Amino acid sequence: MTPLPRFIMFDLDGTLVDTAAEIAEAVNRTLREEGLPALPVQQVRDWIGKGTAWLFGNALQAATGDANIRSSARYACLYPRFLQHYADVTGCMSQPYPGVKNALLGLHQSGCRLGVVTNKERSLTLRLLDCHGLTQTFEVLVAGGDTPQGKPSPQPLQLALEKAGVSAGESLFVGDSSNDVQASRNAGVAVWAFNHGYNHGESIASSGPDAVLDSFAELMARLGVTPAQAATL
Repeated sequence: MTPLPRFIMFDLDGTLVDTAAEIAEAVNRTLREEGLPALPVQQVRDWIGKGTAWLFGNALQAATGDANIRSSARYACLYPRFLQHYADVTGCMSQPYPGVKNALLGLHQSGCRLGVVTNKERSLTLRLLDCHGLTQTFEVLVAGGDTPQGKPSPQPLQLALEKAGVSAGESLFVGDSSNDVQASRNAGVAVWAFNHGYNHGESIASSGPDAVLDSFAELMARLGVTPAQAATL
């Protein structure tokens, strides 16, 4: 059993919420408007984790075959349209992973402070958390654009630690990708990772987190915390 950290930070997409279907829907609505072929959900899923700009650039490159599309006027025109489609579908086709709400409430009731550190843009992050009733237990949020560099840079985690007023040694980061593991290592924070998330098609164990988790039940068991029952987040 691991002593309960003072502060636990969570990644969002692929860690707390399965968002692949709605992200792919937003991508494909944008592509279809341009007369471009839709992409499989699994292909889009493998691009999640480095922010929406990077994801949409990959999608547009795959659909057009243009390796320079990110620097084009076409990308500059389509990216805002993608963000609007994404806002429209956020929360409609995604689901929190099993046990998320009871786990978060159980941690909160045990005195553990909680935060979200994600590369997703702030407006979309807030919308997703609100749609799934996950906002109330988080006192710290660091989203894409809040720091000059996103994960795997340590900057987002360092900002979250600063906001919480805690040290790296008192904290834990829980994610699902190599970006999360690398960011944590760079920030000097212990890191656990779920194997249910989005790690660009690779096993998360190969990224070397301190622990690989199968479920939120396992997370709580490792921390010695009983999940809250009938969570009312």
